[in-house]
Amino acid sequence: MKALGLQATMPSFLDGRRQFSAEEANKSRCITKIRWVVEVANRRLKQFKYFANTIQNSSLVYLESDMSIACALINHYQPPMARSKLEDEEIGVQIMQLRQQKNKIQLRFSLWEIINHTEIIDGFPIMTQDDLGDLIFCNKSSFNFSQLSIFIGVFQLKRARSYAEERWSTTNLTGDVAYSVHRCKIIPNLIRIPTQSAHSNRVTYHSTIHFTNQAILGWWCDCFTGARFLGCCSHIASAIWFLSYQQWQTQQRHMSSGEYKNLATDSIQVSDFYVSSDDDDSQRYTLT
Repeated sequence: MKALGLQATMPSFLDGRRQFSAEEANKSRCITKIRWVVEVANRRLKQFKYFANTIQNSSLVYLESDMSIACALINHYQPPMARSKLEDEEIGVQIMQLRQQKNKIQLRFSLWEIINHTEIIDGFPIMTQDDLGDLIFCNKSSFNFSQLSIFIGVFQLKRARSYAEERWSTTNLTGDVAYSVHRCKIIPNLIRIPTQSAHSNRVTYHSTIHFTNQAILGWWCDCFTGARFLGCCSHIASAIWFLSYQQWQTQQRHMSSGEYKNLATDSIQVSDFYVSSDDDDSQRYTLT
């Protein structure tokens, strides 16, 4: 690989620590920002059942030719995974600059008071869907580069709604939601939002955000990757998404995923013997 001008690298490991340093988290984000292309290529290849299942040892002698055929079919009939854009070079320069930047919010420890989000909402920046989206996935010819460094991708934004719905146990985020935040008593425009971990109910992370009414100035979270400044974690993304965009929305989603459970009837409410008439096509069933 070195002969081709390529350098093999991998994300850092915690090794018993509670959190990555800002430098390690930024480096890992650079790696995952590039590696997604490899993952998409693997997914396309595994669309063939032959490669999605275990390959027998007796077939290994044909593996190289079989893979060449599959790759040729993918290259010919499927669109490119990504296309070069005029903004790619500018994005790369910004990423390399942010990679060396320290997280100033991480070192701020202050006294906090619990308030409702309505008390600070007038001073929080308002964003549109295009502002929240990544430039790489945006079709607009112009883009607000000041917001690009917040997310550096769409993965965190896709998880933002699920984190918010999990916190309030509701999918109707356009209603009267009691979104409590912790406001710093010394720095009024510094807040933190407790967010439950998606992997453990016993773990709660605290997303800290520094803001003005025009922009997000900085952030920090006490999760594993929360110290990085090259794009924020999902906990911070969820808070920014709700405070800057979702809480201003008035139209509820037509059918949110959390409402599908209401389409089913709890079996405990149904009799063991369901009696049907001869006028319909239904049959008689018993629960055994």
